[in-house]
Amino acid sequence: MVKQIPALTGIRFIAAAAVAVSHGGSLFLEGTSLTLDISIGTLGLFGMSVFFTLSGFVIQYNYGTSIADSPRKAIPQFLVARIARIYPLFVVLFLVELLTGPMVWPWLLGTPRATEGFSWHIVPFQLGMIQTWFFANVAGVAPVWQYEPIGIVSWSVSTEWFFYLVFPIVCPLFARIRTVPAAILCAIGAVTIELGLDVAVLMHQNRINLFALHAYGTEAALPNWKNSLILWIVYFAPFCRVWEFVLGCCLAKLHELWLAQDFRPPRALLDTAAVIGVVAMAWVFWFTAHKPPFGASMSLFDIARNNIALAAPVALILIAAAQPVSSAGRLLSARWLVFLGEASFALYLVHLIIFQRFPVVSWETGSELLGHLAALALAFTLATCVAILLHFGFEVPARRLIRGCFQAASPELRGQLVRLGGVGFVTLIIAAATYALRAATRDDVTQPGISVVAGTYGGNCRWVSARGNATGALAAACGGQDECTFKVSMEQLGDPAPGCTKEFLAAWVCQGDRAIRSGSVLDQRGIVSSLQLSCNR
Repeated sequence: MVKQIPALTGIRFIAAAAVAVSHGGSLFLEGTSLTLDISIGTLGLFGMSVFFTLSGFVIQYNYGTSIADSPRKAIPQFLVARIARIYPLFVVLFLVELLTGPMVWPWLLGTPRATEGFSWHIVPFQLGMIQTWFFANVAGVAPVWQYEPIGIVSWSVSTEWFFYLVFPIVCPLFARIRTVPAAILCAIGAVTIELGLDVAVLMHQNRINLFALHAYGTEAALPNWKNSLILWIVYFAPFCRVWEFVLGCCLAKLHELWLAQDFRPPRALLDTAAVIGVVAMAWVFWFTAHKPPFGASMSLFDIARNNIALAAPVALILIAAAQPVSSAGRLLSARWLVFLGEASFALYLVHLIIFQRFPVVSWETGSELLGHLAALALAFTLATCVAILLHFGFEVPARRLIRGCFQAASPELRGQLVRLGGVGFVTLIIAAATYALRAATRDDVTQPGISVVAGTYGGNCRWVSARGNATGALAAACGGQDECTFKVSMEQLGDPAPGCTKEFLAAWVCQGDRAIRSGSVLDQRGIVSSLQLSCNR
């Protein structure tokens, strides 16, 4: 039995709290400050990078040696332990949401059903925890956005499940790392590979967006942030985020080698690493808040901040926190923080259910903002209390029951369960792949002239919520024309951000184009602004 590291449990609560505050910000704190909106949104990106990197560290630290030494015995036990850890609470909350949400009640009452974000087709993939493994446009949104509020947080469960299945395959490779320089090079290599993937996405983003437009429709092409294919690739898809998990595994190997050599890094060195990590993350937050929000294209920073730009600094903090002599290790090992960290998974799953029971009102003055901050604090406290009750009252007993039943079963029954589970899971993956291919319609642009992808008014003031709000007006005015001058009118488009000089951003495609065209103009007060759209070369 390996010695537990309390600080790693403490930082789990920090990550869950960051995600919860990020989601709470979009509900309680939407107002007149674009900087506040973006900074709160970045908290969620930070929390997910912590989860994925920490997961690699914990899995390698706890299971790496046993799987490398006796895989036939250890792998089934590892997978059962992971299922017992994440599945019971997830499936219960998901089924509650499914039965009480806007799918069943409209059917019972005979009222119209929500037109976006709810489809029965995705239920088996959600229950099989593979909804992030493929991309599709279902009921107007991608699978990761189905079944609010559980669906939009359980995407990380799906991504982590992919990590768990990959780990037994790559575990023997980590067992070959026997020196500290090799472990450090492994960590650098994981960062380099993910950064290389980001660069590849940057170089081919026009092709990706155009493919998404043809294959899945305008909902999947930028600048529609929510459902875009490019966001799925760099943020949701496990095939890209797995390198953060690998980074955590490399950090665990480094920690194991230090323990084996009875080497204790100097406290000054560990604190310096943690400070560098904190400063690097602070720079990511600052730069994100002070740069213009991305429009029809993304910079390398826009792409990397969704994954490795935050995971790399997190890695420095983790390796320092794993040593109890460091300042980070001592702070994160506080008893109250470790206690809350035990319930972090329950907090992560349940917080949106609690938050959405509160009324949502935008703020415009400083006093209103303070009131909304108090409401967010109250909702977060309530969510934390519910999470603690769920963890100790349901999670822990369910985990013990599942693991106990598996251990008590005969070897023959265990083998049958493993084989049946494997066959069923492979069948589910094949079904998901078939469904995803069917969803890719490959409809080429047949309309002559301008085909509008998206129009956004005030995206520079309302980073996410404004995206695509002027698409209908732009398509009605310019669709099908070779050239079009669109007059930006607040009377026609509404005012999504009072008091802010709003930018109008248009994205369109023409028949035979190999990239999505875009243009923008600022709506100056007292001056009629207009934007020229054209399909002429």
